[in-house]
Amino acid sequence: MSKNETHERPFTARCRTFAAALLGLAACSGPVDAVMPCSATEIAGCRESQQGCALEGGAAVCSPCAFGHRAGDDGLCAPIVGQALTHAFPEVEIGAGEERSGTCRSWTLGNETELWVSAVELVQDEASHHSNWTFVQEGQFDGPDGTWRCDERGYDQLSAAVAGGVLYAQSTQAAHEVQQLPEGAAIRLPPHARIISDIHQLNLGSVPVRGRATLTLYTRPRADVLIPLTPFHIEYHALDIAPRVTSRFTAECALETDWQNMTGQGVSMRLFYALPHTHALGSRVFLQAVGGPRDGEMLLDVRGYNGEARGRAYDPPVDLTGITGLRFGCEFDNPRAERVGYGIGDQEMCEMLGFIESDLAFESRVTETSTTGLDGDVVTATGSCSNFLIPW
Repeated sequence: MSKNETHERPFTARCRTFAAALLGLAACSGPVDAVMPCSATEIAGCRESQQGCALEGGAAVCSPCAFGHRAGDDGLCAPIVGQALTHAFPEVEIGAGEERSGTCRSWTLGNETELWVSAVELVQDEASHHSNWTFVQEGQFDGPDGTWRCDERGYDQLSAAVAGGVLYAQSTQAAHEVQQLPEGAAIRLPPHARIISDIHQLNLGSVPVRGRATLTLYTRPRADVLIPLTPFHIEYHALDIAPRVTSRFTAECALETDWQNMTGQGVSMRLFYALPHTHALGSRVFLQAVGGPRDGEMLLDVRGYNGEARGRAYDPPVDLTGITGLRFGCEFDNPRAERVGYGIGDQEMCEMLGFIESDLAFESRVTETSTTGLDGDVVTATGSCSNFLIPW
């Protein structure tokens, strides 16, 4: 069995009872009510994959939380707070050993007033490899809701994000994920909003998979929202992963000059949420502050790929005012005999999506890379970032 098959296991082998929970049936509830004497380190290890922690036979065991629940600081799975608005998308099918992309889906909310989303929950058993969720006005990318070909309506994620905004991104192959924002923070959906996502399915199993995605928005009253959030996205697009070695790709995204050109002052933002993204060869994703009072501070350092939810909320948020940029990168263990680049299928990705408190959203991308040498046994490479800043 290849490393891809080991990690990106068939969805039929994963817990499918989250969908049953939507129907009031038994779920992979995890430890919700039990007293859990896990250590702080064990709880943190489980929370990295958004799971609760309990001792079984004297050993700490991480367990998924039930639908409508999230992993808390105490190792327990707590109910998600907010007014729930749930939508089940149409079923989709994918054949054995098949990969499919280029399909989109939409949900027109019909909301007459703005909505403030403090948490997003995804449950899926459709062999979803990854999905990115944006929102626009209901007249944009117009047509019937349900599933449709993205190119038929001219949909792409960046133009949708600029026209409307970013709602959520799914961790690679996560069957159940909660994007829980810190208390008082939320994403604003305008009146008459339409939610759109791509559909990227990957079925490495020997039988077809038929399932659906169910999305739940948890909203709060405007009076409870102190901080409207702004998205950011960093992408190392120029991956060139050498065969049979571990490689590290690092980029230093200098933001200060662009920030000054847009606002007349230095970088001013607070970090509330970050989500790393690689495929099965990814062994590490990191984000680090550059310059200012937090120079060198590691903001996120996720080790190993496990096909679980890997988003992290920062409560309290991290004040990044005064930094000059962000250092971002990924490591990959490539056991294959061929080089691996950026892309879907058996190729790789290195991305970070997050939410900040800021008047500017930003997209940073590395489009050229060069090998710089060795760090022990690790092949190192770097590239320069181009930044696209958007008033928000």
